[in-house]
Amino acid sequence: MRGCHLLDTLSKALGSKEARGVGYIELRAERTVQTAIDVRQTGVDVLSKREETGHSARVLVDGVWGFAVSSGYKDVPGTIRDAVKAARALPSNARRDRAQIGDVAVIKKRFHVKAKKPLGETEDEVKISYLKQICARTSSADPRIVVCKASYRDYVGEKLVVTSEGTSVESEIALSYLMTSVSGRAGPRLCSARDESAIVGAGWEFFEARDHAEVVSGRIAKKINGQMDGVSCRRGSFPTVLSPKVVGMLAHEALGHLSEADYFASGAFNGLQGKEVAPEFVTIIDSPRIADGFGNISVDDEGVKPRKVTLIDHGVLGDQLTNREWAERLGSEPTGNARAENYRVPPIIRMRNTYFEAGDMSVEELLEGVKFGYFCGDVKGGQAEANSSFQVAIQACFEIRDGELGRPVRDLAISGVAVRSLPLIDGMGRDFGIESSYCGKLNQLMATSDGGPHMRLKEGAIIFGGATE
Repeated sequence: MRGCHLLDTLSKALGSKEARGVGYIELRAERTVQTAIDVRQTGVDVLSKREETGHSARVLVDGVWGFAVSSGYKDVPGTIRDAVKAARALPSNARRDRAQIGDVAVIKKRFHVKAKKPLGETEDEVKISYLKQICARTSSADPRIVVCKASYRDYVGEKLVVTSEGTSVESEIALSYLMTSVSGRAGPRLCSARDESAIVGAGWEFFEARDHAEVVSGRIAKKINGQMDGVSCRRGSFPTVLSPKVVGMLAHEALGHLSEADYFASGAFNGLQGKEVAPEFVTIIDSPRIADGFGNISVDDEGVKPRKVTLIDHGVLGDQLTNREWAERLGSEPTGNARAENYRVPPIIRMRNTYFEAGDMSVEELLEGVKFGYFCGDVKGGQAEANSSFQVAIQACFEIRDGELGRPVRDLAISGVAVRSLPLIDGMGRDFGIESSYCGKLNQLMATSDGGPHMRLKEGAIIFGGATE
């Protein structure tokens, strides 16, 4: 069942007897084909395809949410009935905070993917050949490299959102993600590095034109060489220059999550709205669409038209990211940040593309005047806590000596507290770059991008730790 036929099925269910008297109904459905390919130097480890179809119903009954999910599309009214039962299962004496949602504009639209080489029409042999080239090129780059693995995933199909308020949205899905990981041995030490490529709303041309095998293998070979040849770091705090990828991690982990309205009240920035938390030249944005953004969306999973949100506006703490319920609580318009990993789970508040806006300095100007410090070029991963403390594993780093890049540094970890680190930003580059990956929250993975320009921070903003031998 495809396109208008599925749309008709969902729309008819809203007029069924199971839907009568229900205050708000939101139906979501998906039909996807998921491809997974894993390749090592030794050959293909995994080649699988999975087709999935299903739908879910989310209802708001007397201020209580109910949710139900079902495979296929045969009994959508039955799924509505199950969602209503779930909402009414909560005892009335336990319903303290009744959810409310405000009015939003009704959307009736179909969003298409404009791909030169659609993912679903690209042969698996082409994808496998590409992954094999990455592994072969990477493995031959240095005899110390012992393992290289390229893992590719793509998702194609369509999803629909239909609500009892009249919204009816069909969206084509085209999402692809590549993770390349490598291990090398430097004497007794085993080192590792990884590289990610991802795009949404595009086809195989992304990998052919921009992230082709030579580019990917070159990037990751450089990262693992830095780990194998790197020196240990000094522990403590030093002036720091961060690349766009690390800057993006700071935007995402140290501020982005704490700007999600369901986390904001319990976080370190609560009570600081409208107050200066960073220098005047610092602005942080969460946007529904940027060039090559992995978090790009045309409509959120509540059927709301998304808008750009300014989290920090010239140093002043700004707006929160909301869904319809939290927007009503805050007395604001929804920002379109309600996102669900798939139809099997309800939408929650999630970032999209989160980034620092560019400044007016060159990278050379940012490095100037740093007698000794560190340049952090790439990340392995990171996390943050409600008090705005963050920890980030760095996989590409160099010493800065007298304003110039020096020796590579291995096994580095950085940490800090965002409410203390943000005021110590003292320079923003005029360039811009993003990192694309998956973000986890409440057991849901979501495609996001984050980034910004190169950035310099004063001593005291970042604590350095890691290998000392």
